[in-house]
Amino acid sequence: MLVVVVMPVLRSGGSPQLVRELASSSGRRFAAVTNWVLLPVLVASGIALAALNGVRLGNLTTTAFGRVLLVKAALVGGVFALAAVHGLLAQRLPRHRTRLLAGVTLVGSIAILGLGAALAVLPGP
Repeated sequence: MLVVVVMPVLRSGGSPQLVRELASSSGRRFAAVTNWVLLPVLVASGIALAALNGVRLGNLTTTAFGRVLLVKAALVGGVFALAAVHGLLAQRLPRHRTRLLAGVTLVGSIAILGLGAALAVLPGP
């Protein structure tokens, strides 16, 4: 929301220093919430939902549901890794590279939603 709504408004009329400070401080805050709240809840709820749907280690590679779940889990890990790289390097990279990292992370996040939708309609293992 911040990137889509607030940052464009600030960039159009705010001072470059204010934009940098807001982006940096909100990025640090978002990272803290993500690392200490979102990621543990995401992992715990994902494991619980998989167990409730009958997923076991043995059927992760033998069923369509299990294979899609593996791809989704790998993509979630990849998106979190890209987001971490983005957070660590955003201040050091040129703006177009930072935007590229953010864009790839966004596309990965949308793909995760699509895989979640696929899991909702696939028969469980």
